[in-house]
Amino acid sequence: MAKKTTLYYYFRVRNGEPYDIKVTPIQINTSIMTMFWEMKDWQREFYLENPTAAVREVWNCQLNPTYVPSTPDVQEYAELKVRELKDACNGSISVTSLEYAMANACLAGTSILYSGDKYYTTNEAKAVMKRFMDESCHAMQVLNTYKTQIESAQTIEAVDTVYQQAMEEL
Repeated sequence: MAKKTTLYYYFRVRNGEPYDIKVTPIQINTSIMTMFWEMKDWQREFYLENPTAAVREVWNCQLNPTYVPSTPDVQEYAELKVRELKDACNGSISVTSLEYAMANACLAGTSILYSGDKYYTTNEAKAVMKRFMDESCHAMQVLNTYKTQIESAQTIEAVDTVYQQAMEEL
């Protein structure tokens, strides 16, 4: 029958703070080897029950709670996604404000340029205005259709699903 080896449990210490755990079959004289502190019985029991515990947890005989990130409130998350959808809808309109202003000025019979030059013919200006109206109407339709669905979603996953559908439709 093999002889049972006695193990001794110590904290390694640096600047008065434990930073590591040392398990050894050799008893260490802590009055000479001051960089070691012998574990108390309750610390050793805690360490044996929780072998993956951090040094500070063994020292305090208490596990630190694991960090669980807070989950956003569904309503707050939905409001955020509605704002993002509004921004995406505004960004989906390809007609720039300058193009719109020039087309509008052309159709009004005026020019936004001092020289009186016009960039658009009447038909071109009408096409720009029609494209602006079509894209604006589509963006507003997408926003109105999906905004209510996002706001009424009951889970974050449901909010994300509706939001993705809206983005695909843009």
